Amino acid sequence: MSTTDATASRSVDVDRAIPDRAFRTGALAGVLVLTASYVSVLLEVTGVVGGTARLLAVVAVVFAAATLLARAIAVRTAVGTALLFGAVGFGYYFTVTGVGVGTALGSLDRLASDTIAIATGMPLLRMMAVDSWALAFAPGPVFLSWYLAVRRRYVLGVLAGGIALAFLVLSGDAGVATTLAGTVGGIAAVGFGELELRRGTIAQADVLAVLFAAMVVLSLSVSLVPGGTPGPTVLIEGQGTDGSLEANSATAPEETTIAGNVSLSPEVRFTVRSERESYWRTGVYDRFTGEGWVRTGQQEAFDGRLEAPPGETETVNQTVTVEDDARVLPAAASPVEIEGDVREITERTDHGQFHPSEALIEGDRYNVESAVLNASSEELANASTDYPEEVTAQYLQQPEGVSAEFEDATAEVVADADDPHEAASAIEEHLRTEKGYSLNVTRPDGNVAEGFLLEMEEGYCVYFATTMTQMLRTEGIPARYVTGYTSGQQVDDNEWVVRGLNAHAWVEAYFPGHGWVAFDPTPGGDRDDVHYDRLEDARENNESGIDTGASEDVAAGPEGNTSDGPDLDRVEVENAPINVSEPAGGGVGPTEPPSEIPDGALPNDRGPNGSAEPGIGSLDPEGGNGSANATDGDDGEGDGEREFPPSSPETAIVGIAVLVGLAAGAHRTGATARASRSARLQYQGRTAGPDADVERAYRRLEILLERRHRPREAGESTRQYVEALSGTPSFDPRARRVEELYERSTYGGGIDRAAADEAIDLVDRMAREELPAIGRLYTAGRNGR
Repeated sequence: MSTTDATASRSVDVDRAIPDRAFRTGALAGVLVLTASYVSVLLEVTGVVGGTARLLAVVAVVFAAATLLARAIAVRTAVGTALLFGAVGFGYYFTVTGVGVGTALGSLDRLASDTIAIATGMPLLRMMAVDSWALAFAPGPVFLSWYLAVRRRYVLGVLAGGIALAFLVLSGDAGVATTLAGTVGGIAAVGFGELELRRGTIAQADVLAVLFAAMVVLSLSVSLVPGGTPGPTVLIEGQGTDGSLEANSATAPEETTIAGNVSLSPEVRFTVRSERESYWRTGVYDRFTGEGWVRTGQQEAFDGRLEAPPGETETVNQTVTVEDDARVLPAAASPVEIEGDVREITERTDHGQFHPSEALIEGDRYNVESAVLNASSEELANASTDYPEEVTAQYLQQPEGVSAEFEDATAEVVADADDPHEAASAIEEHLRTEKGYSLNVTRPDGNVAEGFLLEMEEGYCVYFATTMTQMLRTEGIPARYVTGYTSGQQVDDNEWVVRGLNAHAWVEAYFPGHGWVAFDPTPGGDRDDVHYDRLEDARENNESGIDTGASEDVAAGPEGNTSDGPDLDRVEVENAPINVSEPAGGGVGPTEPPSEIPDGALPNDRGPNGSAEPGIGSLDPEGGNGSANATDGDDGEGDGEREFPPSSPETAIVGIAVLVGLAAGAHRTGATARASRSARLQYQGRTAGPDADVERAYRRLEILLERRHRPREAGESTRQYVEALSGTPSFDPRARRVEELYERSTYGGGIDRAAADEAIDLVDRMAREELPAIGRLYTAGRNGR
């Protein structure tokens, strides 16, 4: 076989048609990838709240229905079926949440607010009954996109699935990798579908590459939209932020991720005048993701007194003065009323906690009334276990896949408990005595509660409270995770100074007939020692903002009549408020309530609507460089040099996609061919044969002549071509010499090496003169000779 034949046998015919089946398979696979992308987001949600098996079953049934009905019903009927799936699904969702279809339709403003909130960055995990929402959301787009794909309506099918994915991108639940996968699937479906319908060839692959790159870059820009704002946009107000430990206590974000090493600031955050010592609660969380906590529901404007717990309570009045900018309203549980200018910016959460709609500024002051639960251990032990349905539905949630080891370890701890109160006390005591306290820990992989109970030997309050909450839920006892501050340093009979060091997390368990009861599983002694030492060091180093006029002369330790919080052991004192016993530095008995704040005594730093003046406030809501920041063991000081973050896999994917798109686009537009032609025009190497070199030199010459004048016409010889051009004013006479050498080489028996080099040199000079800068140099050089 000749070399030519061998080369031909190995070549690829880019114009050869590929079987339609291959393109159809690619298009259907693309739709499946797109569908899998947004369904995977829903599966991540159900992996936290439960319902994965049900969701997969619904998706499978819908797929089968779409496949069977693709040949039986018209497109309009299919669209109606998809809408029917959505209507039935969301009707079920409203029923499960207790809203009801009629109420939902009658509250379209609230429905619109919720939709806009999700579409502008509110994570799905903040929604009530989100497992039912996922079941309602999935069937419509899954059915319609697959039905249309089977009917070869690929563009419309991708549009249906793309809208579903885009909604989850905007909510912030679909990450970059998921968005890229869905985008690739969508463009593959459209591209392969077009090739199938138009009987495409391999030569059209560059079209797919260009579209692929464009969609990848577009998807990246869209996926960054939710992160560009601090939180969702809502018509009925709420807010979003993030942080860890102290930042959680100082901002009470809707979501919090459990960190590893942290540090706490000794700076004063606020002072409290109160009738009794308490923990000052700032945030309540109900949904555990395995790696952090989420507060479900939205915040609404405070428009009246909150309901007190169902059990016997005692009214406790407090006056809180803000000493550093904050985004919380600390108060003893359970707050029911608030007075002062901040009332105008006060919102309430679905969990009975006050929260400001904007940051408080230094000097803000407010009165808050709390209904503190009064119940003895005996009363709690005799409490009913007939929990309200709304409590069990919200406060027994656990991520799917809780290990048998965790359940067995919990069961062993509560083996001797006869009632939920004894079980809670046993878990509290077990964690206090079996685990040590440290701010320097490494967060375990996976479920943090399991890692702490089964693997870790020490941790800080976040780990203790998270683990106890999940242990209680394992035993069927409704519980929730709470953040705030311990009571702080007592500086007078009724006054406490609260610092960043007092940032804390604890647990509340529900007892029917009484309400939420606080438990603190964190060992107090070790925690107090760490905090006292940090305050002493800060004072020795003359750090600023760590004392008030009332606290600067009070010693940091117990000898200074301080307390890092009331002992939350249940006490057997008749009519004593539950969870509060005598603090180590002196009792806090019944006292006169704090004096009323005189009219006009509150700081006048707010506008007519209670809004803070613009530009005031240093607290970083993201847990960054603000004064309430908790760090991963870093002192926060940089070396002044800019550090660039390492490239992520997503960045590499996008970079490759851009390069592929640029290359394919250049090929499609002929840019690569033109660039290759220009490169060949500017440079010609020598070969072993003079005749071949002269022939190549002449081909280069024709390119130059074509650019300057016109292409050679069919049937026109090389001599005729050059002679025809010689009469034009811009004709270069060197072209005639090159043509003569080419003609002698082709028809006159060949030329020698010197003649070939002459032809190459002449064309090199003519080609380089085509380049703007080099051409001017060559022209100047010729004119100077």
